[in-house]
Amino acid sequence: MVIFGTGEVRQFIPTGGDYTYLIVYLITLIALTFMWLFLGQRYQVYMWLRDAERATLKLEAMAKKGKEVLVNAIKELGKPDKDPSEEVEKFMDFFVIEPVDRDPFGVLKRLEHLLDVEREKFKDVVARVAPKANSDERANLEASFAAAWAVNYIYKFVRHYMLLGKKTKSMIVLMQIAYSLPMIMRLAEAYFNSLDAFTKGKPIGDSVGPMVAAKLMKGYPCKSIGDEIVAAEVPFEGRLLVVVKAEGPGGRVGKPGEAIAKLAQQYKDRLKRIITVDAAIKMEGENTGQVAEGVGAAIGDPGPEKYKIEQVALELGVGLDAVIIKQAYEEALSTMRKELAEAVDRAVEVVKKIVREKVVEGGVAIIAGIGNTIGVGNG
Repeated sequence: MVIFGTGEVRQFIPTGGDYTYLIVYLITLIALTFMWLFLGQRYQVYMWLRDAERATLKLEAMAKKGKEVLVNAIKELGKPDKDPSEEVEKFMDFFVIEPVDRDPFGVLKRLEHLLDVEREKFKDVVARVAPKANSDERANLEASFAAAWAVNYIYKFVRHYMLLGKKTKSMIVLMQIAYSLPMIMRLAEAYFNSLDAFTKGKPIGDSVGPMVAAKLMKGYPCKSIGDEIVAAEVPFEGRLLVVVKAEGPGGRVGKPGEAIAKLAQQYKDRLKRIITVDAAIKMEGENTGQVAEGVGAAIGDPGPEKYKIEQVALELGVGLDAVIIKQAYEEALSTMRKELAEAVDRAVEVVKKIVREKVVEGGVAIIAGIGNTIGVGNG
């Protein structure tokens, strides 16, 4: 071998030992390359399957614990004559079939009807297993049923794909579930942690909207305007605020869209603005409790309630303003944090600012606190 150095040329002949080392190195490299080509996929499948199995075991424990928490809450609040465990277990298989959407005409009406039937189903099962619970306690148990059902469904979903991937050895199946696990586990833990707040009647992160409404209507008489919604007329600097929220302090959401549409028609001659206040999922990097102002209907329902708000605003030519309080999934479903409670006061001031700017004296604004009103009274 000829080596070119700086200003000189010299001859170098490697020894036999050098050749032996090089040959062993090349053979080892080639062997490892072929092993990775043939066994690498199997190893990756094994790693994905192991992650899915671990997640399934964790979710199974969460689902079991969630049902235990629910059963204990039913026994404590409802004083049933028999063990409610069987009814709870049976309800875990409950499902709702979405309406046909190939013909979009009337799909929201049909969806609303199915959602109403679903709510009645929750009410019926709670009335059956907790006959001695009062109205607010039953509302809290309905929310607890929904949270326990969600955790159980996520467990069954992950288990399904884990077993399917294990049975078929399909990389595609296991890859999909493995890559989705971080978000799935985050959602499951959020629902699981919400059981503590729901069974004990504590305000949650999603209660910020109703809490804003409660602060605005504090000291003024409330009246029921149908389907678990209350409203209060609040004078404000020569204007009239019609403040709306779900009836508290039980875990209710109600049908705010229907209530807003009814009130808008009632005050249509003087109505100048509809303002909705709700919790919103923050982006990573944003601060919990950040208050933002926008346009539109801030409500996270599947469609019917939001449509009613948008439709009545269009018919009457009324502006729609939205105020949101940002938070993570976990924060929205767990006991309200200090940052969110403090953000409620800032959101109240934002609402007042919008009213001052957009509503003339003598005009009316509808303020709707959207969200689960658990632990939040009616002002």
